[in-house]
Amino acid sequence: MKIGILIVFRNDESAIEVQRFIQLFVKKTKLNVCFVNNGSTDETLDLLKEIKEETAIPISIIDVKKDRGHQAAIKAGVRYLTSKNDLPYILCLKKYTSKDIKVLESVFQIIQQEKGIVMNLFKKAKRMLHKNVFSLYGILEKAS
Repeated sequence: MKIGILIVFRNDESAIEVQRFIQLFVKKTKLNVCFVNNGSTDETLDLLKEIKEETAIPISIIDVKKDRGHQAAIKAGVRYLTSKNDLPYILCLKKYTSKDIKVLESVFQIIQQEKGIVMNLFKKAKRMLHKNVFSLYGILEKAS
């Protein structure tokens, strides 16, 4: 089962640890990742491109030139992921912070488990913007 991961960034140059992201995405074959750069004015976009170049999994980057808010960035990412892939579920992280790498690691560990466990988590979790879009934090809560 392929799962989409959508992460929104805005001026997060100091929070992005490129090597940790690269390690995180080494063996995550079930994932299709989309980074949304939401009008960043720092070097966030360059760091996202570096992560994309260094990983083997498919990573898409959407560069929203002007910040129109988190919901608009999420919609752009969801629209892109659903148009390019047949994904039954998309996990979303609205606003990346430096502590979120640990959340991503935990959720990815859960995703790599048995399919039935993951399916039950999606049934219990609260949806976000669209019918198949779930919060990364919501999935982690339900798994605990």
